[in-house]
Amino acid sequence: MDISRRLIAYSTANGWSSTPHVSYTYEPDVTGLMEVYESMREGFMTEHGHRLTVNTLMLKVLAEGLKVAPRMNASIDMPRDIDPANYDGTLTLHDSINVAAPWHLPDGATLSLIMRDCGNKTLAELAAMATALQQRAEATDFENFYPRLITTALGGDASFSEEELQPGDLLDGTITVSNIGSICQAPGHFELLVVIAPQTTAIGLSAIQRQPRVCVVNGEEKILPRSIMPICISFDHRAMGFYDVVPFLNRLEEIFAAPEVIRSW
Repeated sequence: MDISRRLIAYSTANGWSSTPHVSYTYEPDVTGLMEVYESMREGFMTEHGHRLTVNTLMLKVLAEGLKVAPRMNASIDMPRDIDPANYDGTLTLHDSINVAAPWHLPDGATLSLIMRDCGNKTLAELAAMATALQQRAEATDFENFYPRLITTALGGDASFSEEELQPGDLLDGTITVSNIGSICQAPGHFELLVVIAPQTTAIGLSAIQRQPRVCVVNGEEKILPRSIMPICISFDHRAMGFYDVVPFLNRLEEIFAAPEVIRSW
């Protein structure tokens, strides 16, 4: 295994063994959202100098939902040894939504890079951040980078040039969001994602798929083709129950029902 795969293997095995997972697949109708997105995309590049991608847009949509579901953007610290009389832990709710987003690099490796403070940034700021991360990732020699990153994570000192990735680009994510729709258009969706400890939630976006849905048109129910984006939500059952996720789902439903709101982001 190369060092990237080894780190992924370690973090997922650790998360799988320590976290009691619950998984829910949400299948929203994003037809209206995609229509507004397409109408914005070309002018966005001209105005801001960066591409507006579906991935960037969805990170902002998810961040809006996370604002009203704080346990989903949190860290948990609990003992491994279960003593029923004293079993307790600490749940830390984060003010900043720092999304760890798996990045598919030109050499075929996968690396989770941090999109910081997604809840407070505009779409233009998020697009600029994504561009900068991509440029720094392409300029990074990972065989030399990873040993220095590990040194930094363990509290040591290591130097990094301005052109390459920085430790803050990989450390301290508060939630993981994987978009397989960006690399695979085949029909299907996640059933389960591994929650990366100490995070409490992982979200997986699948490719948008055309499916029939019952819609109300002029007071009548009709079956129409719609654009559906399966979204898998896995969470740590120690940190929350499904009722803690409901505000997140309700907020996303509001956005998808009135997608013109994204023009103000």
